[in-house]
Amino acid sequence: MRLGLPSTAVVSDRFDVSDRAVAAIASSVLHDVGLTTSNNSYLVVDENKLRREKAKIRFQALSEAQALPLKGLYFDGRKDSTLIEERVDTKR
Repeated sequence: MRLGLPSTAVVSDRFDVSDRAVAAIASSVLHDVGLTTSNNSYLVVDENKLRREKAKIRFQALSEAQALPLKGLYFDGRKDSTLIEERVDTKR
């Protein structure tokens, strides 16, 4: 039986918390509640489980975003020299 962690992955991405910290917090909460014992040690959350879940959630979000048509493309109207460069003198 596989433990799914979609909301944990989303929240860790939202608040930019490290995988190691989130895994430690999630495992300690499961231990405090009494869900992790020697019989069901598969419930322990490690960094790799969390990374795989984050990758899966990101791929799903990307797939949903790419399926929708682009409705608008907006610019803020600021003039930025990095966007357009005009040369007055073309001779070297």
